Amino acid sequence: MSGVTRARLCVGVALALGVLVGCSAGSGDDTTSVTSTSSGFTTSSGAGGAGGEGIGGGCAAISQAAESYPVNLYVMLDRSSSMAGNPWTVAVDGLTAFAQDDASAGLRVALRSFPQGAPGCDQSFYKAPAVGWGELPAIAGAFVSELATYAPDGFSTPTYQALGGALLECVDVVDAAPDQRAAVLLITDGAPQGPSNTTCAGQNPESHQVIADLAKAAYDGYGVRTFVIGFPGVDASFANLVAASGGTSSAIVLGTTNVASQFSAALQSVRGSALPCEYKIPPEVFEGELTLGKVNVELTLGGQEPVLLPKNDACDGPGWRYVGPVSQPEYIELCPASCAAVQADFEASIRIVLGCLTIVK
Repeated sequence: MSGVTRARLCVGVALALGVLVGCSAGSGDDTTSVTSTSSGFTTSSGAGGAGGEGIGGGCAAISQAAESYPVNLYVMLDRSSSMAGNPWTVAVDGLTAFAQDDASAGLRVALRSFPQGAPGCDQSFYKAPAVGWGELPAIAGAFVSELATYAPDGFSTPTYQALGGALLECVDVVDAAPDQRAAVLLITDGAPQGPSNTTCAGQNPESHQVIADLAKAAYDGYGVRTFVIGFPGVDASFANLVAASGGTSSAIVLGTTNVASQFSAALQSVRGSALPCEYKIPPEVFEGELTLGKVNVELTLGGQEPVLLPKNDACDGPGWRYVGPVSQPEYIELCPASCAAVQADFEASIRIVLGCLTIVK
């Protein structure tokens, strides 16, 4: 499984606490109740009591690697003249390392820069990427070569057009392939600029709120998220507004010292956060071989024992739940507490265990 399609979850706290779990004796239900600590985790060896049907209680379990949804990331890079000098060197070097990093393997990427061409309102001008779509590492060479052709020589920052075009492209991606996820990464150091003294479709293209509304529409309508990394000089209020509207809470605004290391960490953070905390329900369930009440989620940190994450419909802590109609859910989703930990850990893996009664918080 690739570095970005494997799920990841920090479960060291649960292991350190030595979580103890007890299952109810086998009843007629398809789920089993669990008594757990506030961490919400259980070790796989402790999930079945005497006579129970939980994992470890004698049931026949089938474990398979969890299948997440392919991730597409459109990188839109500001190459206005204010990026000249160290910021530009940091941006190019950081993106090069990102594309060549083994941890990026499996991520589908696209790349374009702005400004390009004459200023105007047409967002579709920036829709098609200069490179991509393609999966890393296969596309890394083309990605890096394209970066080498760029120079920070633009005299405006048409964020309305550039971000709008990238969002349109990502919307097309998920519209054509509903089993995929997409996001835009906007890298910039300034405030929106241009075209001046005009309106675009009746909107001010330099308005922070107008641009944020583009990100909100893509996120609300299609689940396309917008990440923002702001280099020194960026209008932080604008960057944060766009990121929040695009479903990523806040921008990553770099400070003026150790910019290279900050940018590298920011790219790693985006890579982790771009991973969806959503996993496909195995076909055995939809084909009627197993019921929804005999599905468990198992997570393993490198070198550690596997643990089970409990089903937690309220998502009031660690856990997972089904999303969609009760009788025929669409996919498995990690709860926010678990999702945040997953996106911060590059060492863990996730498996779906079938055939044993679901562990429920």
